[in-house]
Amino acid sequence: MAQKFVNFPRVFKYVVIFFICISLIPIVLLRFLNPPFTSFIISESNFFKKKYLYEWTPLDKAGKNILLAMVTTEDARFCSHIGFDLTELYKVYAKNEKRGASTISQQVAKNLFLWSGRSYIRKGLEAYLALLLEIFLPKKRILEIYINIVETAPLSFGVNSLSLASFDRTVDKLNRDQALKLALVLPNPKNRSPLNLNKKHLKRIPKLKKDMIFLENDGRSDCFL
Repeated sequence: MAQKFVNFPRVFKYVVIFFICISLIPIVLLRFLNPPFTSFIISESNFFKKKYLYEWTPLDKAGKNILLAMVTTEDARFCSHIGFDLTELYKVYAKNEKRGASTISQQVAKNLFLWSGRSYIRKGLEAYLALLLEIFLPKKRILEIYINIVETAPLSFGVNSLSLASFDRTVDKLNRDQALKLALVLPNPKNRSPLNLNKKHLKRIPKLKKDMIFLENDGRSDCFL
């Protein structure tokens, strides 16, 4: 009786097709539905055992100052890249810098679907999912998801909740200084507050305000304003 061998190339092909289909479904749904939770919410709340704050603000209700501040501080080439910023990646590599070069799309992919920590596997999945987000979602939708799922304080997600807690006003009412102070919290929301930034961050605000104006006027904000 002839022995049957597993056709590994064929099996691998079907596994890849299955993986792509499984990853596409939630991303396509994001075009129409707001995510009820994220992988970071699950992790930070210990599988919903801890109380957390998560509220949604539509992009057209957020106000342009916070959008410009977020893009200026986090991803100035947001409108021109396809998920990852090769220019920033080269700068980090060439100068051997320890800072990250993640785009807003990569941060959305990580916060929605992945886990914290550094590993090549996670970064590879992050890049793949960021590319899918760029293919299937408009830039406006990616930015809308970002400002609502990003952690802004311990167990608090979304920019509006931090705006209310810090400035006693909804996010669309923030002026440029306030919007930038809020945006500067994001790299380290557990240890920073818009009302208690250190001198290094406060010194950046005048230049960042000019960058916001340039971003709005030179066409680099056309994809979300």
